[in-house]
Parts: sequence; C-alpha cells; structure tokens
Amino acid sequence: MKNIVLFLLCFFLALPSYAITAEQDGHNSRSIQDYIKDFVDIPDGALDWKLFGETEMTNVEGKDKDGMDIQYFSSGFSPYLQQYDGKEITIKGFMFPLGAAENQTLFLFGPFPLNCPYQYHVGPNLVIEAHEDDIPIAFTYDPITQKGVLELVPRDLEYGIFYRLKGAHKI
Repeated sequence: MKNIVLFLLCFFLALPSYAITAEQDGHNSRSIQDYIKDFVDIPDGALDWKLFGETEMTNVEGKDKDGMDIQYFSSGFSPYLQQYDGKEITIKGFMFPLGAAENQTLFLFGPFPLNCPYQYHVGPNLVIEAHEDDIPIAFTYDPITQKGVLELVPRDLEYGIFYRLKGAHKI
C-alpha cells in the first residue's frame, strides 16, 4: 500500500512540470496560436490572427491615484502590426456577444468559437472589441468576416482590451 501511495504521489507531482515543458518526447508543444487555423481560415486580403497573437502582454501591478491596487496587461505591439493602426482591415473570426439581444452593435471578436457565456478564454492579444457600423448584425456561432478601421489601444484600464475595430461591417 505504501508503494502505491508513493507511486501516485510521484506521478501527480510530476504532472505540472511535464505540462509546462516546452518540449515533450522530442516534439515541440503547440501554443494557442497554432490552433487558430483549426477554427478559422484567412480570406484573401485579410489579416492573420497570429499577427495579433504576437503582441506582447506584460502584467502590470501597482496603485491608482486613490491608492487602490490595480492590475492589468500592458501591450507591446509589433512594428508590423503598428502599420495597420488607423487603417481599414479585414479579419475573420467569431462573435462573443456582450448583451442578450439577437442583434449586436458592440461585441468581442476572436479566432475561436464561443465556449463560455461569461468569459472569452484567451488573452487580450487575441480579442478585438468590434463596433459595428450603423447596422447591427445578428449573433451567430459561425465565423464571420468583417471590415473596419483598426485602432491599437496601448492602455485600457477599464476593459483591458488591446484592439478596437471601428465602423465595422460584416462582409
């Protein structure tokens, strides 16, 4: 019995270190960006989500002007992505609604389908806040392609977003 307990203890203690290694059994482990192509393709002329995923996320902790603790991610945009700031882009992804209405004018947009009604389970470097043009669009679980003006957001303490797609419209 003692040997079984010792074996199980060693087995479970070894799992976390095995899970975080960069190389397993001589094969490189995959990052979340490697799974994007399994869910959404890149239409002609559209940006690849991997470009957004290259944005560095730095955890910042400190105090606000009132002495309250704050924590947020600071963005480090690549020079290649910075050239699209303020320009019209095309991107394909999935809607994450922020309201219960069928038609949405403001929602989160990312490379993976909705899997939780409360949180989009990716970092801020893979989420765009989409502001639809004058015409709301019906929520769908299927991927959609959108055009709009990309705005890089270097610091957003209120919502923690890195990107906005202004004047967006479904194409």
